[in-house]
Amino acid sequence: MTDVPALPGGEWTIHPFSAMEPEALRAHLVAQGFERQLQLPILLDQVCALLQRCYPMHLLAVIAINGLQTPVSAQGVGSQGLIKGVTQPQVELLQALILTLPIDRWGIRPAEPSEIQQLIEDLNALTSAFYQERYTTLTKVDTVEERAMLSLQERVRGHTQFVRNWGYHGAVLRITRELYGSMDDEMRAVYGFGATDLIDIAKAALVDIEQGSSARMKRLFAVLRLQNTADMVHAFFREADFIEGDPEDFLQHLPDNVSREQVAMALWSHADRQLVKLMLVDPERIALAAGRDQCVVLRVLEKLSRTPGSLSADAIPHFFMGNPVWSAPCIDTGVEYLLPMPQLIFSHINGIMRVLLDGLSPAIKKKMSRTRANYLEAQVSELLSKALPAARLQTGVKWTVGPDRYETDVLLVIDRTVVIVEAKSAALSAQGLRGAPERVKRHVQELLVEPALQSERLAQIIDAARQGDEGSLHILSHLDIDAEAVSRVIRLSVTLDDFSILGSCEAELKEAGWVTAGLTLAPTMSLTDLGCVVDILEEPAYILHYLATRGPIQRSTGLLGDELDYLGFYLQTAFGMGDVARSGTVFAITGMSGPIDRYYTSRDAGVCLSKPPLQIPELLRRMVLQSQYRSRQGWTTVCMALLDVAYHAGEQFEDALLSLAQAVANNPDDSEQPRGLAVLSAAYSDIVVGFFVFPKSRNGTSREEALQFAEDALTESGKARCVVVGRMLERWHLPYEFTAVVVAD
Repeated sequence: MTDVPALPGGEWTIHPFSAMEPEALRAHLVAQGFERQLQLPILLDQVCALLQRCYPMHLLAVIAINGLQTPVSAQGVGSQGLIKGVTQPQVELLQALILTLPIDRWGIRPAEPSEIQQLIEDLNALTSAFYQERYTTLTKVDTVEERAMLSLQERVRGHTQFVRNWGYHGAVLRITRELYGSMDDEMRAVYGFGATDLIDIAKAALVDIEQGSSARMKRLFAVLRLQNTADMVHAFFREADFIEGDPEDFLQHLPDNVSREQVAMALWSHADRQLVKLMLVDPERIALAAGRDQCVVLRVLEKLSRTPGSLSADAIPHFFMGNPVWSAPCIDTGVEYLLPMPQLIFSHINGIMRVLLDGLSPAIKKKMSRTRANYLEAQVSELLSKALPAARLQTGVKWTVGPDRYETDVLLVIDRTVVIVEAKSAALSAQGLRGAPERVKRHVQELLVEPALQSERLAQIIDAARQGDEGSLHILSHLDIDAEAVSRVIRLSVTLDDFSILGSCEAELKEAGWVTAGLTLAPTMSLTDLGCVVDILEEPAYILHYLATRGPIQRSTGLLGDELDYLGFYLQTAFGMGDVARSGTVFAITGMSGPIDRYYTSRDAGVCLSKPPLQIPELLRRMVLQSQYRSRQGWTTVCMALLDVAYHAGEQFEDALLSLAQAVANNPDDSEQPRGLAVLSAAYSDIVVGFFVFPKSRNGTSREEALQFAEDALTESGKARCVVVGRMLERWHLPYEFTAVVVAD
């Protein structure tokens, strides 16, 4: 067996706690938790005191606009705002803290740069301290089951506290309009506006604020780039919304040794005092942009607003897991409306709609439930039919086992592969998102266990039919599936809400007793994530391979990340990482979605970037695409086998194969000359792939010899199947001459 170098590693890291002994780690975390408990009230007092010294809207505007809005260029959207270290959850917390104070307790003067920086550090420390102080709950758990249950709760709570976007903006906008638009009439009858009114008004406000901020920043940078200090100051004072006053007076009061850069920073700080104006919502302008009456805009703003002093300081500990600004992101001062983070509406649109729909009749809420189910199934079907155009797709497939009746939401047959998809539209509850154990457990049952049982039931019937079971063969005949032609079954669960944080925690769910040991969970991803998977991978072979290996990779390795981190990991490794097999070590892949994030956020901003590609050896890519193009029976088996070994084939794969070809060319008739190169797949795969090289003179016996090489590779590797790829020396420009599949006895 030839040992071929592996592809270069990606950007994953070993979680820092992986190497610690469990009891030592527990003691460390508990001590840290109690320390954070002491810090929390101190940090809160510091922030609230600053809000009473300085004008809160100035602080909020500077941090929200400069910290969260990222620059856009021809190279795409930047990775961070103008102020480092600012995240949306921190700004949401700041807004809620401001609303605990009535206006007469607000500070008046603008904040100094040093005070703004201290506030950013305090907010960062606050959000971390709240998360870490929950480590003290480790003192209340003793058994493996209790610890696993607590770990699952904390994953949900951490996701709720820190993760904001359940999809990229374009997808969120489309899905929310399509999904909630069916409730327009019912909502207008109660609230005076419909769901699409709210969404279009929120979009208009977002565009209005972003355009205003972008135009302001361009003018500011144009001024600050002037090299002469006097010219820069005069140009700055000519901008009425930057500052008012006499530029000469300003210049006369500058110290003699001040640098141009120091003056520029001072001017920038002065300009930021006017940032509050950017947060003001002009109902007339928004109505015009959204194509709605101004009275409808005002009704929406009123429903999405809270007033200063409306929140209780006693409720501050609940702001981290259930911030009131999530459902009411506007501020109503009694004189004007301010919208510090217009994107917050779309981050929490499902929660906002849940609050609004809770105010309607049970019959209307039941209609929404039916709409969610129908919408999800239709969207999944549309996505997969476009992604896998050669597949035979059926929806709502009914079948029986004795007296029991079952239904499969989406069933696809493509070549020798069957894809079973269950679509679950149950909505995540507010209690579940806060980590309430019984609610989280119920969501696990609804969104992970029940669909997995459904898809596994049909998968077992297909397997039994392949073994010749008469009853199973009868069931498949009604589904128009030829059991003998099936070589692989892929199971997938798709949800409407984002439950990805627990979807990949199969081992922990079983340790907690929430999933029975005998059940193999299907990979579970949200509709928006599935859309990204098929859009980024594009090729049917890549999509099928991702879906087929997504389950084994989450069971065989300890990876910590969301679905798009898994996708980013796949782009670098094709899930061929056998050397990260589950051994107690946790590999953090959080952040590997970076290129994917940049592609979509840039596209939403109007900048077209190339999609991040799947990184596999170019010859293997050509082989996969050629097999897919020819689409001969068994092509999906061949393609997925080639992708199974892509990581282990490595960058030197083509050189190794070329060296073998040169050796064969030098000794074409030497029976002792090796003619094959075998590449192993990851441990969880049963595939070995053999590459067999032959001259044209041996074309008549090449298949027989290649099959014998495959038999030898199976014996040596211990794998169950071998895909052998034949290449002719005289037609080396072609990806391959033939392929064959050999199964071990």
